[in-house]
Amino acid sequence: AILFLPSMVLRVLACGVAVLAAHEYLTVTQSKTSLPVLALVAAGCWLVPEWRGDLALRLMMFLAAWVALTVLWRGTSLQDAGVQAFAPLYIGLPLGMLLAVHIQTGARVTLLLIGTVVVSDSAQYYTGRMFGRHPLAPTISPKKTREGALGGVLFGTLFMVGIGRLFLGAPVATLALLGALIVAAG
Repeated sequence: AILFLPSMVLRVLACGVAVLAAHEYLTVTQSKTSLPVLALVAAGCWLVPEWRGDLALRLMMFLAAWVALTVLWRGTSLQDAGVQAFAPLYIGLPLGMLLAVHIQTGARVTLLLIGTVVVSDSAQYYTGRMFGRHPLAPTISPKKTREGALGGVLFGTLFMVGIGRLFLGAPVATLALLGALIVAAG
């Protein structure tokens, strides 16, 4: 899809994926799935590539108002309202940012970004299984280890440096920093 679909079709596909992911997120968090939340996720995904100026601040203000109104008028618990308001930030914005990267830089850079996260995740799993002894965040994910996290940072950064040199031609230090930041965000 990233390589062959036109941008508009890829955008529609990404918004569909965002809605499905938001539905799963709301199910996992045991929050009520509502059409307005799913619409906000899709809208966030769709609008990110067009964002200019202070729209991030506007979104934060809108989501704060969303929480207040759903708690006060609809009787939603503060926890559910917070979970629902987080969905556009957690799902819609990152997918929209990936679309923006694709629109502005093309398929190769988009795949480099995704590849870096995939390599990091895979390396975290395998280095954690082989060398992991110290839990990273036992209450959130009991099997994740510090050693696995370090392996993910190392291999994800090395991937970005190695493949990034081919795709971007940037200096090694820049690619290493970019790789570490992408891995941390991933």
